[in-house]
Amino acid sequence: MRPPASPSALVPTLVPVLASALALAACAAEPPPRAPAPQAASAPPAAAASPPPAATAEPVEAQKPLEFIRDDVPRAREKARAEGKALFVDAWAPWCHTCLSMKHHVLTDPSLRPFADRVVFADIDTDRPENAPFLERHEVTVWPTFFVLEPANGEVVGLWRGAASVEELRELLRGSLAAMDSRAAAALPADDPARLLIEAKRAHSAGDHAAAAAAYRRALARGGAGWPRRSEALLGLVSALRRKDAAACADVGRAHVAEVKGAALPADFASVLLSCAAALPDRNAQRAAREAAVARLRAIVADPPAGSSADDRADAWSLLADGLQALGDAEGARAATASKLAVLEQAAREAKAPEAAAAYDYGRAMAYLALGRGEEAVAMLKEREAQMPASYEPPARLAQVLHAMGREEEALAAAERAIGRAYGPRRLRYLKLRAEIQEKLGRRAEQVATLREEVAGYEALPRGLASQSALDDARRRLAEAEKAQRGAKKR
Repeated sequence: MRPPASPSALVPTLVPVLASALALAACAAEPPPRAPAPQAASAPPAAAASPPPAATAEPVEAQKPLEFIRDDVPRAREKARAEGKALFVDAWAPWCHTCLSMKHHVLTDPSLRPFADRVVFADIDTDRPENAPFLERHEVTVWPTFFVLEPANGEVVGLWRGAASVEELRELLRGSLAAMDSRAAAALPADDPARLLIEAKRAHSAGDHAAAAAAYRRALARGGAGWPRRSEALLGLVSALRRKDAAACADVGRAHVAEVKGAALPADFASVLLSCAAALPDRNAQRAAREAAVARLRAIVADPPAGSSADDRADAWSLLADGLQALGDAEGARAATASKLAVLEQAAREAKAPEAAAAYDYGRAMAYLALGRGEEAVAMLKEREAQMPASYEPPARLAQVLHAMGREEEALAAAERAIGRAYGPRRLRYLKLRAEIQEKLGRRAEQVATLREEVAGYEALPRGLASQSALDDARRRLAEAEKAQRGAKKR
């Protein structure tokens, strides 16, 4: 998983940490620490009241990929109700590299197709206004986030935040269907770890982090060391604590970072630990937490977990670079960034279409910059824009790279192209980038006009897409720019 990166977050320096400041949000929200990844909120397979969907007689290789209802949750929910099926919702965004990796390399796997007998599949672009009602009810701070819902009331029976392997998605669906079939939340004893995990995930989905953390703790206590859902519950716990209590998050993270298992989950757990470490006031505690995360990440990159994708492996290298940089090991961070780039370049070469290769563009561009190879990033992104002329992503990334290289006029032109194609909150992020470029060019009046447009855009967003912290930040930057403009006129 990975937090959404503000375009400007990449500009100030070209150190290795730049290459991964946003990587885990796949993509996460503010602040941009790496977002926690896979977490499944469902009863364990053992609790299933019925077996998982059986494979059809048709060979798996011949089955078609899943079909998704795009950006229409009400229609998908009505279809699920009418057919007596669960509703799976993929909350994603076009700028999220992990989302693209999942769409091109996991969700297309034909072995998932049998679940269509019992599940309606939908996806929503979280920047589109028509999806605001869903996002108002279900918190998304990590991209992608996968929900499994009961169609009648929309209650969460399964939740997974971030990257997942095909097998992990199958387990999410199996467990969610078992929970729905047996009405697990009501039928299981109040202190059953499966029920407590469902309660934790529902609270997490609703943004009630204190209640989520308490339920995760109870689930872990009841489940014990051998509980099959222990790793996802641990990740859920530190993710909930990160929002409220960095010290508790760091304590839990250090105690359990070595035991977490899964495809992307171990690296995501380490990323949350790094994020919490950065928020600690005590330098010694900071260092201890970072060293624990780095030790785990070294083990992960040396022996990647089964089922991890190229995106997962690159994120682990990127996180390791972040941790090493924070510990003062610039040389080690640079080496980790070079290893990340090697993984992504190979994956891009093996991609069967430009759209699939584009999943790796962001990581490659940031790695090129960090390694002092900005011209390669520029060439790559110009080629991608020619291949995908309707997408806002290539020109937006190109603007970031050119801005970081000090080529402001070119950056401004690229930013204008991205703004013209983008929509929703992402377009407002690109307005922020344009304002920064205009400031560098000394175009104060244009900068102020852009910032006013950004503020108005945030004020007009529907609930569900709106972010008070983003609006407050935009207003602060506008006030500073207006003050600077007045000062310049007096001189």
